[in-house]
Amino acid sequence: MNTDNTFPLSLDFEGKHYHGKITPSDEQNKNGTPVYFRVTLDGEFFAYLCCSDNGWMEKEGNTRPKALVNAIGEYIKDFYE
Repeated sequence: MNTDNTFPLSLDFEGKHYHGKITPSDEQNKNGTPVYFRVTLDGEFFAYLCCSDNGWMEKEGNTRPKALVNAIGEYIKDFYE
């Protein structure tokens, strides 16, 4: 992953404000969008997220709250639009 493409994350979700960073993967899909994203929240690793036909999900496992994963995914989507 090239950290030169990292962008900040600032998100309010269910009464809490999250600060973090999102680092896109070097691997891209046919549309030129990164395949997955490394997400840190409040200085701690959160998850690798990817977008599938079924929406946003963790790349490895499903240990994080789905609603928070979706909120971060929408933040990523908005960044690229």
